[in-house]
Formats: sequence, C-alpha cells, structure tokens
Amino acid sequence: MVTAHYDHLAPRNGVVMNGADDNASGAVALIAITDYFAKHRPLNSLIVVACDGEEAGLRGSAAFAAAPPVPAASMIVNVNLDMIGRDPDDKLFAIGTLLNPYLKPLVEEVAKTAPVKLLIGHDDPNNKQLDDWTRDSDHYSFWTALKMPFIYLGVEDESQHHKPTDDYETITTDFYVRAVETSIALIRNFDKNLDLIQKGRPS
Repeated sequence: MVTAHYDHLAPRNGVVMNGADDNASGAVALIAITDYFAKHRPLNSLIVVACDGEEAGLRGSAAFAAAPPVPAASMIVNVNLDMIGRDPDDKLFAIGTLLNPYLKPLVEEVAKTAPVKLLIGHDDPNNKQLDDWTRDSDHYSFWTALKMPFIYLGVEDESQHHKPTDDYETITTDFYVRAVETSIALIRNFDKNLDLIQKGRPS
C-alpha cells in the first residue's frame, strides 16, 4: 500500500498555505507511481491511497484503517510519502526500520544505488540528535490499527514547514524527481520481497 495525504492547512491571516512540499509532493508522487506501475506491472497487487485530514490528526488514514476495502491481512506493507520535494543536500529519510528491523536490509539495498542519499533515521526516541517522526504521518494509523509495517519517506524541511513559503517555486525540482524515482525503487524492492516482509510482520 502506497499512501500520501493531499490536505494542508487552511488559510492563516488571509494568506493561502499552498503546501507544495507538505504534501503536494507526496500526492503528485502517487500519480507518478500509479502511472509507473500501470506500465510495469508489479508481482503483487498495489493499493494507492490519497488520505485526507492528516493535518487534523491522521483522520483519513484512521478511517481507512478502520474499514479497509480489502481484508486487512492482505495489506502487507505501507510506503508513506510525506514531504519529499525539497532538500538542497539530496537527503531523503526512511523512517520505520526501528519498529520493523526486517525492512532495514531492503531499504539499505535500495540506498546503494538510489539517485538521492537515502538515509535511515528519525524513528528512535532515544536519539536526541534527530526528531522521532514515527507518529507524524499517516503510516502511524496503519501501524497502530493493523500492525502494518511501514517505511515513511520524508525530508527535513523545518525552514518551510507549515509556512506560506512552502510553494512550488521553492521546491528542489531535481531532487524531487529523484526522490520519486527512489520511492519507486523501494516499492519495487518490497514487491519482489513481499514473502519475506510477510514472514517478519507482527501477528
């Protein structure tokens, strides 16, 4: 299952908050990923979910997890895209291997040839150098309700986060394209190794 939220903040003080990175970047990536896998059929079924209400407390993903359209046991792993559009240092973080350690070798395999610097982190509450993003996006709804393993892909973008400057003009376009390519590579690797992931998934 591949997810991204398409909502953003309401206007503040008369200023429209466009949310180019948070999270038009993830929502548009869903379209590119769907187009890619329509042309390059995966080995397993792929569910693509655009979530609403993420900014209001993960409401859309929680509603989906409470009443999924297919049996919950058939949804093996979640790749969640939230803020993948802006990083001048080419860094894209993969969050979730601390809770799902059997996913780490699959992420590391993709990182070796990824067109961006795919780094593991932002999921350890004991690491005071990096914020813990485990609860910060829609993947957390699926983890808490369904114990669905996840990798959340995102960037460090504090200078623009939830600000009017989060506009298309400030997106790191070249990085964004390569981040989407990296997301596709990760999904492909998960698709090839779904049996391994299913064996490691908590019951």
